[in-house]
Amino acid sequence: MQDIKIAHIISENRKLKGITQDELANYIGVSKAAVSKWENGQSYPDITFLPHLATYFNISIDELMG
Repeated sequence: MQDIKIAHIISENRKLKGITQDELANYIGVSKAAVSKWENGQSYPDITFLPHLATYFNISIDELMG
């Protein structure tokens, strides 16, 4: 079974897009703290946010999950 690499992928794609955690949080509709926890691996995004994140970063959900 593969590890979920979503924390690293969210962080890398956010930086590639040149946006802040706050900007991503506003787009998704969560707090900046939530995005920070996702990127630090302390929690995962709710499954309903995955399509929004994938679309925003122009990647598939599979790529987002790593």
